[in-house]
Amino acid sequence: MYTALVQQFKDAQTKAAAAYLEVCAAESAAFPKDSDYPYRAASVRSEYSTARELSDFCTRLAHVMVGEAVRRFSPPGGRLEIRDEQELANASIDISGALKAGKCPDFDAFWAHLERTFSGDAGKRIGLVQAAKLVIDGFGLRPESEIKRTSSAIVLDARIWSEPVFRSSARKATYHSSTTAAGLIRGLAAFASNAGFDVLSAQLTRGHLVDYQFTTREKVSLDGLDIVMFNEKWQFKFAHQVGDALSLFISEYGAEHLANRNRY
Repeated sequence: MYTALVQQFKDAQTKAAAAYLEVCAAESAAFPKDSDYPYRAASVRSEYSTARELSDFCTRLAHVMVGEAVRRFSPPGGRLEIRDEQELANASIDISGALKAGKCPDFDAFWAHLERTFSGDAGKRIGLVQAAKLVIDGFGLRPESEIKRTSSAIVLDARIWSEPVFRSSARKATYHSSTTAAGLIRGLAAFASNAGFDVLSAQLTRGHLVDYQFTTREKVSLDGLDIVMFNEKWQFKFAHQVGDALSLFISEYGAEHLANRNRY
């Protein structure tokens, strides 16, 4: 099915080339060639341009297929991170090599690889491992990190720097920190969904926290989680039930990544 799209594109290129030739012929008939003025409005596309167009189409098609795999197979509340080039290599799909050999890259085999790798329980686990990594990195956790536990909450700090909003007394996360915040929020949303905290997961997913404009020490209250926003950090105060579940989540899905952070 997907490989056939490449053949359809090649057929379209062939038809387009024939159409260009017809236009060139019609122009030549209308304006007989003059050696003193050889300029023509119409031209036939070069072999290089045609080959490059086909290659670009195949690259974009692979990206579209990866996007579809992300949409279909991501765990609830989370988002799979799938790299086009890595998975093409894992599936032994060589776009350039196939095209140079005059063949269509086997995108049906590529989709079968994506489905086999990321669908079902296997894909769910990959997504949750990726989510745990985002949480660990977002909070800067290491094996020796001490988690602050109070009578009312489990507290974790994320180093998210902020800057003033233009012509406003409010602040917002810096460009660099907003990337950290986005990953952390996405990881926490996946955790919350997996742990059964559906309301919290929905709030994290749809709350637009990354773009939120706040005043220093402002508190954003969610279901089982308060976030206090300072100039140089966001402090996450998890209800004990949520915090304990997060600890178990990291132990189950993030243990390997957490151990490796000792090497950094």
